[in-house]
Amino acid sequence: MQAALAGTERLWKVWWLIGIPVAWATSGMIIGAEMIRAAGYWNWGDLIDVARLVVYFGWARMAWRCSNNVENRRWTPVTRLALGAGFVSMAMF
Repeated sequence: MQAALAGTERLWKVWWLIGIPVAWATSGMIIGAEMIRAAGYWNWGDLIDVARLVVYFGWARMAWRCSNNVENRRWTPVTRLALGAGFVSMAMF
């Protein structure tokens, strides 16, 4: 985890080994926020959405820093484009 925070970890490890649990967590947070809103607690649902963005941003920042650590340099812009699109997607939900 320290290597990922420093940007020295291989991209595939950050993308898959950290990214999949982050995807599960953020998916659960989307569902939880909507259930809480349905119960009438809009502010708490909004707070969970902000927390979800923070969780995604933390992972995306690690992946962005590690995006240069690939064998084929073509993956760097692809990764950065996917991270940006993911952030836009997270902000829309």
